[in-house]
Amino acid sequence: MPGDPLTPAAPTGPVLLRRNYLSALENVAQSIGTMGPVATIGTILPLLIYKSGNATWLLFLFVMAAFCLISANINVFARKVASAGSLSAFAEHGLGKWAGSLTGWSYLVAMAFVVTSSAISCAYYLVVVLGQVQGGKVGPLGQVLLTALVVVAAWWPAHRDIKLSTKTMLAAESVSVLVILAILVGAMVTTHHWVDSAQIRLQGSGFPQLRLGFVLAFMTLAGFESATTLGEEAKSATRTLPRVMMLCILPTGLLFVVSIYCLTVFSHSLNLALDQTDAPLDMIARSAGFPALGTLSSLGIALSCFGCALGGMNAGSRVIYAMARSRQVPGYLEAIHPRNGTPHRALSLLAAVALLVPSAMIAFGVSMADAMDYLMQLASLGFLGAYLVVCVAAPFYLAAQGETRPARLAVAAASVVVIAAAFVMSLVPVPEGPWRYLPYVFGLLLIAGMAVSARGPAASVPGAAAPEPAD
Repeated sequence: MPGDPLTPAAPTGPVLLRRNYLSALENVAQSIGTMGPVATIGTILPLLIYKSGNATWLLFLFVMAAFCLISANINVFARKVASAGSLSAFAEHGLGKWAGSLTGWSYLVAMAFVVTSSAISCAYYLVVVLGQVQGGKVGPLGQVLLTALVVVAAWWPAHRDIKLSTKTMLAAESVSVLVILAILVGAMVTTHHWVDSAQIRLQGSGFPQLRLGFVLAFMTLAGFESATTLGEEAKSATRTLPRVMMLCILPTGLLFVVSIYCLTVFSHSLNLALDQTDAPLDMIARSAGFPALGTLSSLGIALSCFGCALGGMNAGSRVIYAMARSRQVPGYLEAIHPRNGTPHRALSLLAAVALLVPSAMIAFGVSMADAMDYLMQLASLGFLGAYLVVCVAAPFYLAAQGETRPARLAVAAASVVVIAAAFVMSLVPVPEGPWRYLPYVFGLLLIAGMAVSARGPAASVPGAAAPEPAD
């Protein structure tokens, strides 16, 4: 009865994310799921090879080194600050509220379009599989329904439990990687073309080819830092998350180097035009005499894209939650599900965007392949913007902590130069339409977001978690 000292009092105060809930492996699963290695191998790497030719492996090694520098700048903050605000919180600690808000919106754009592009990519590969199995075509309505099914399927584990989400992503990516490795190894054994002198000598490659692939290459490792959005839920976050980021960059990068080499070998030995097919890995498997693996490769890529959508939902929802807590977006989005411990309203908002945007594009006659490419480009601009501000903020944060070192300044400067170069190369020379309009769309989204934040009350760092002591 009320007032009875033996009756537990009802909990008071806001419902928070679950603290000390996620293991290191589950944090790795979040970042790997968002990166989507198999989706990258199946969709981005063939196009990258088409653009950069025999020097693609060298370009990727440069980009991989650049991401190690970016990771070092993010780790300046991640070793001391654990927040669902992730990069936005880091930027604010270094440069103040305006920079934090700008970074938050840029990163939110990135994650929203990761979810959106991944959902339609998953649906696209499901359409490919249906075409292979049934021999028919899926019309616009079927494409929209498949995309909606993917979004709902990703939303449910994200809403239900973050542990369930990370385990789902890990399982999906593990199965996908096994299928892709089987195709690559089997095709290499069949072709017997182990040494490719054209790649070793960088035959026909130069700066123009590398420039064409440079911006695209940045999407291969983007999302490695998404585990930082789980900073308030991870165990020993300030010790675990810096290690998680390197554990994601290095093995995934090695897998991509091997895949680039093998895919380029196949383009030579099997005389394949990797950019002129809906499913390059399927074509490779069939050309090497493994048709069943070809169909499985499309399913594997669909699974990996599903993991990307789920990872983007997890990360994006926590950034929205942190920004709502600091009133940079409506406080309604701050709500945490009382039983599941997930930011359910933020998740529903991301799901709605992922449903509406592809549906509208398909309704206006944009093909699924073009839609996923445009949305992926918007996501890449969001990542580049967020990385750029955090890398600029790192030296200022170190200076405030009295920890400035020449080497750390050099790392920050090199990172800023590389990211700025990627931005410039995405704009100059001016690309064909509609690609030329995408940077303006990104800019308008940032301006609109900053206007929303400016209307809210002044607040502390997004994700207002106090810095944790270094473990």
